[in-house]
Amino acid sequence: MTGSRNDWFPSPIWHFTIADYQSLNETLLQEIYAEQQRDRQGEKWSNVLGWHSVNDLHKRDRFQGFTKIIEANVLEVANFMQWDLQKFTFNITTCWAIINGKFASNSVHSHPNSILSGVYYLKAPENCGGIFFNDPRPASQMLIPPVVEFNLWTHPKISYKPHEGTMLLFPSWLLHGVDMNMSEEVRIAISFNIGMSPIKS
Repeated sequence: MTGSRNDWFPSPIWHFTIADYQSLNETLLQEIYAEQQRDRQGEKWSNVLGWHSVNDLHKRDRFQGFTKIIEANVLEVANFMQWDLQKFTFNITTCWAIINGKFASNSVHSHPNSILSGVYYLKAPENCGGIFFNDPRPASQMLIPPVVEFNLWTHPKISYKPHEGTMLLFPSWLLHGVDMNMSEEVRIAISFNIGMSPIKS
């Protein structure tokens, strides 16, 4: 007798390629470099050796085109997930830039009080450090049998190589980090969180 199988509790990660990203990145980089000059110390969160900006970049004039792209991509995710947008609205709550020079990385973390989080790449040289996501089921690592080849059901960790002009969206609760930048050039990305507000009837 052949058994049946149900696959439950997937952890989706969405990947978007942004059209005409070169001109968009030029505008965003001008604002990010100016902010780094203004605040050399930056913020300290998950960044190890790297620079982390303030988290309100989405309110800047130069970021308004970028926020529209985020909103369009989040709407695509919301429709796929069949969220009831008659009952709540989503909005960008925080948005910040990270500049990782050589040997900089980001420790494993999640983003509380958000429904989605994302990252967008402006500069991504070879060997600059990929973003990785850990299996969100810690109990699955208690006893691990040997496998012939890792697959969707057995990978303890999955990594994405960064590419300029690409955006990832993922559930905010999904643990993730950034590998060490082994390039001589900087890796520059923008991260953001999406929150939700109920619509009053």
